[in-house]
Formats: sequence, structure tokens, C-alpha cells
Amino acid sequence: PIAFSLGVSFTEYNPFSGGMAGWVGLANYRTIFGDPLFWRSFVNTIAFVVGTVLPTAAISLGLAVLINRTGRLLTWLRTGYFIPSVVSLAAVSLVFKYIYSRQGLLNMIVTTFGGGARDWLLSPNLALPSIMAMDIWASIGYYTIFYLAGLQTIPEELYEAARIDGAGRLALFRYITLPSLKPVIVFVIVVNTIRAFQVFVEVVIMTRGGPMGSTMTLVYYLYEKAFHRIEMGAASAVALVVFILIAGFALLQVRLLRQIQSAA
Repeated sequence: PIAFSLGVSFTEYNPFSGGMAGWVGLANYRTIFGDPLFWRSFVNTIAFVVGTVLPTAAISLGLAVLINRTGRLLTWLRTGYFIPSVVSLAAVSLVFKYIYSRQGLLNMIVTTFGGGARDWLLSPNLALPSIMAMDIWASIGYYTIFYLAGLQTIPEELYEAARIDGAGRLALFRYITLPSLKPVIVFVIVVNTIRAFQVFVEVVIMTRGGPMGSTMTLVYYLYEKAFHRIEMGAASAVALVVFILIAGFALLQVRLLRQIQSAA
């Protein structure tokens, strides 16, 4: 499929015609790179990745540390935070679409505290941040489990020795917890980055790329090209661009985190 998609990106392909319509070379790439909507989708996707990956990693780590200290409540809290991760993302998107509606729960809370109701998914300035907030909420439980697993492999003797030397909680976290969790942190950031670049379900259910293209992402742009306009060649070109972006960002993250680890 990957090789076929690469080949299609250099052709004018219509799946309903039963074959290739002809070789067009780099025409599909010139088409998408010359489309302002493609660049809007590119910027929105980068904003989504930056705005969700690091907050998700940080919040998940914080929750894992807090849950790991609760002792007897560990199993209950771990289950509670993990539940959103096993619920269908489509179902979560539908629920949040109601929460963000004009008469939804969020506006009820805002107006209760004296604020004004807003059209969260109909505002070009609020739609993408609203989807990002939902994505963070739905993802933190999944990555919290990985951090918890990593925390429970750290020998308690390291903490006891550091406490004897007078280390406080901040020093324990900085010099023992964080260095011990670096492999887990690399895994979480890389995997979450790959997932964030492919954001689609939330967009197609909650906004369909609107309003005014403010939530149009690369994968949704690909979907529009392929299944609405039946431009399979251009859609395959977008797919190759997304693949290169994901691979490039993943390799860059791994290299940077390894440099940080070696420097530490």
C-alpha cells in the first residue's frame, strides 16, 4: 500500500475508472503546495502537535507521580484516569461537541461564574484550542499508565539514600525520578507526536475543518481530496508529506532527547 500510494502521487488516478489516467510527474505536489488551504492545514497541524504533545506529557507525568504516592488508592485512581482512553474517540468527540455547544455544560459553568456564553466550535479563534483541550483530556490517562509503570521500576533504595543525604522532594524528582524515566518520556513524546500528526476523528465529527478552515488538518485535507473531490493523486501526495513530517519529527525528538540524556 505504501509503494502504491507513492506511485499514485505521481499520477492522475480515479478509482472509479479502473486504472491510472496518466503520469503527471510532480504536478500533484505543485498543486497541493500551491493551495493556500494546504498550508493552512499544515500550520493547524503543527499547532495541534505543539499544543497537545508537551502538555499531555507533562500532565500525565504529574498525575503518575501523584497517583504513585497514594498507596492503597493506586488501583482505583489508575482505572479512573485510564477509562477515557478506552472509550471510542468518536463517542468522546460527540460528547464534547455537546459540551461545547451554545447550551452545553461548559457555557453553563461559564455563565454561572458571571462569564458570557461562547460558540466554542464556531469561533475561528476558539475551535482548534477547544479540540486540543479535549484531546489532552482523552489522552492523559493512557500515557499516565506508562509513567506509572516506569515509576514502579525505580528502586526505593535510591530515594532512601537521597533522603538520608538531605534531599527534598524537588531534588528527588529532579535527580532520581526524571533521569530514571527518560526512556519512558522519549516513548511518550514520540508516540504522541505520531498520533497528533494524524488527528482526524475529532475534526470530522466536531467541526469538519471549519469554521473558515481554522481546524483543517493535514489528514482531514487528505480526506477531502481523496473522498470528496476524488483527487487520489493529490491525496497520495499529501500522505507522503505527512509521512515525511512524522518521520522527521520523530527522529529529531529522539536525537534531542538522547543529547539531553547524555548531557545530564
